[in-house]
Amino acid sequence: MPRTMDINIKLNLAMLIAIVAVEAISMIWYAHGSPWGRRVGDRYFLTAIICDIGLVVILKFIIDNYWGISKWEDAMLLSGWLTLLFICLQAPHTVHNSDSFYYCFVHGLHKFSIMFAATFCLVHFRHM
Repeated sequence: MPRTMDINIKLNLAMLIAIVAVEAISMIWYAHGSPWGRRVGDRYFLTAIICDIGLVVILKFIIDNYWGISKWEDAMLLSGWLTLLFICLQAPHTVHNSDSFYYCFVHGLHKFSIMFAATFCLVHFRHM
């Protein structure tokens, strides 16, 4: 008989904190008046919140079932591997100009930042 996988994720305060942290980082990162002086993309708030929720649920599932995190370095390592996965999927796109590498790098750094913040919040606030 084939084995099925049950996905049981209950909403908790750590997940809400992680969603807020991810959105706060993204709002600052993609602000038009960012300190680094370049506009690297636009965001739509409703879609962003839905995707933040999806990201936090997926990360919680990975942490609960496959990648235990006991210290902040573990959260950084998980975020690093998932960022490398993102870069491997994103990098082969067409190079339009000399800024293509810059945009890929900036988006990869953004993904690392939000995944690290989410995993850190999920673990640090899990007992709340």
